[in-house]
Amino acid sequence: MNRLSVRLSLAFLLSAWIGIGAMVLVVQRTLNTGFRQYLSARESEVNPEQTARLESYFAANGSWVGAESALSGRGAGSGGGAGRGATIMIANLDGLVEASTDPAQLGTTLSTEAVAVAMPLVVNDVPVGWLFRQSPGIEALGTAEIAFLNEANRWLTFAGLGATFLALVVGSALAWTLARPLRELTNAVRDLSVGQLGRQVQAQGTVEVETLAAEFNAMSRALAEAESLRQRMAADVAHELRTPVSVLRGHIEAMLDGVYPLDSAHVAVAHDQTIHLARLVEDLRVLTLAEAKRLPLERTRFNPAALATQLLEAFEPLALDGEIRLIRRIAPNLPDCTADTTRVRQVLSNLLTNALRHTPTGGEITVEIVPVPAGVHFSVTNSGSRLSEADAARVFQPFWRATAARERDSGGSGLGLAISREIIALHGGKMWVESKDEQVCFSFMLPT
Repeated sequence: MNRLSVRLSLAFLLSAWIGIGAMVLVVQRTLNTGFRQYLSARESEVNPEQTARLESYFAANGSWVGAESALSGRGAGSGGGAGRGATIMIANLDGLVEASTDPAQLGTTLSTEAVAVAMPLVVNDVPVGWLFRQSPGIEALGTAEIAFLNEANRWLTFAGLGATFLALVVGSALAWTLARPLRELTNAVRDLSVGQLGRQVQAQGTVEVETLAAEFNAMSRALAEAESLRQRMAADVAHELRTPVSVLRGHIEAMLDGVYPLDSAHVAVAHDQTIHLARLVEDLRVLTLAEAKRLPLERTRFNPAALATQLLEAFEPLALDGEIRLIRRIAPNLPDCTADTTRVRQVLSNLLTNALRHTPTGGEITVEIVPVPAGVHFSVTNSGSRLSEADAARVFQPFWRATAARERDSGGSGLGLAISREIIALHGGKMWVESKDEQVCFSFMLPT
């Protein structure tokens, strides 16, 4: 009873019954009323001679008193539509019966229905009364009429049974059609609960069901991608930690075994590995806090031009060593920004470091800072390299490295861009990358 298909079928059946019941009531009432009005109109027809005789009587006497003699005259019981034992009555304009072939009707008042089918009596163009003929057919339908109504009711019953069957068939088919995609969604959700991520269902049915299926497919893909990223990140973390730990362990064991002398040079190698481990752990901590929106920020008001100029002066010697041109395009009168200057400097420093690493000798790096309606736009563009669409879509993933930077000695840990994007997002901005004409441009926007 609680199934959608059952409820829909019952709803269709109930609707059909209500419609059939209303139709039966309307048809029966129409037939009964129509027959009675037909009989009344048919049997109320009077002979024109009788009408003229009655109007002449009123013109001669000025009232309907004693008009029974005119009613019982010739033609009283005949003429168009005279019925079986008809009663003829004359009423004044108020509907009060003043003359009748049936003395019991004297003093009674004609009903509104009777007046509607009565014949008006007119003298000198002035209405003076009503002539009404009432037959037994008006009070009770004849045998033929009753038989016709019974036959009509029988066919209405057959029509109701047929409509009930049709409502059940159509309702069940429609309910099954509507419920089928929901059953498929239920099975897919059950698969998700046991770890079968990425399950897709076919979007079909009504607009609402198709929207629900599309949202489920998007959620399933997102869960599968998140699980794949989690597994890859766990493997990458283990791989990144294993190399310095292995080097550190090897040097310590060699010094303990006497293979390496216990001098400052070999201790320095071990020390460098501990620094690398500490930096990697710190990067992981910052990335985790940033993704969880829990990284603390010390927001202050600063001038973007001053911060960028200070940072570019620090990178100028590195660019000269690599024979790389460092071009500045900083718009004058930049509006101040409110942000964590340490984190913004970290983002710019990471972008400049990556640009220096991927720019060949004789290339150039362009740093551009311009105002935009929503804030300040920063961009770092380097020449001599490019990113494919697939690489551009993955460049902000943790531990991702471009093909030319797979070696850790030159490619870093692969966390810098992921951390940078999360830092900018925490400030209410956004970061993106574009690549064309052998150039790669990393941009981000900070709101003012």
